[in-house]
Amino acid sequence: MNGLIDSFKSNKAVREFLDHYGAQLKKMGVVILIGLVIMGGYSLLHGSQEAQVQLTERSAQQESSGVTDGADGSSSGDASGIASGIDSDGMIFVDIGGAVKTPMLAELPDGSRVDDAIKAAGGLQKEADMTSVNRAEFLVDGQKIFIPSYALDEDGNIIESAGVSDNAAGAAAQTGAQEGKVNINTADSDQLQTLNGVGPATAQKIIDYRDSSGRFTTIEDLKNVSGIGDKTFEKLKDHVCV
Repeated sequence: MNGLIDSFKSNKAVREFLDHYGAQLKKMGVVILIGLVIMGGYSLLHGSQEAQVQLTERSAQQESSGVTDGADGSSSGDASGIASGIDSDGMIFVDIGGAVKTPMLAELPDGSRVDDAIKAAGGLQKEADMTSVNRAEFLVDGQKIFIPSYALDEDGNIIESAGVSDNAAGAAAQTGAQEGKVNINTADSDQLQTLNGVGPATAQKIIDYRDSSGRFTTIEDLKNVSGIGDKTFEKLKDHVCV
């Protein structure tokens, strides 16, 4: 290599060429070097931008499909379905209890009705009182369904005086109306408030009690309602019936 360099230096033509164009060659070398550096930096920047675009497109595709990557690389579903209680398959959860064979937390398709929940719970018990239950009502997620009961005697038979059908309940209501009394098993809030000492709050308590515990068997059962003591009952007993 040293011999080759010495031969260049000893060559008159080469030496004259370098003397004449040396400064220009140095400038060209610097320009070429700068150009190489710029091209290399552009390549690195362009590659980074392409990688970022690919990552952004991938994230957009995952979001549109409702799937995101977890911290450990696993996939997780849309959190909005979990928050609402309705899963990705359109299912809801309802709590059904009372006079059904198997009180339970039932998982049902969205759009189900009360009758579907009853079937999921194994059907009705013998003493189930369906007078105020709407089988056709649509269910919503998280709903509580309570099936009230008729009173039973010692042999497990439905007590006639508690009402065994809608017709019996209607007859009792008609009898009460004829006597000028309010039937506490069928009266609505406005009718209950016609009683002395019964306001909106007490009327609602009476309705809530019969919805949760079943029909009143006797008028004395009114004393089981929160807020109705002996004094209040004395005011009501001559004006109500079951």
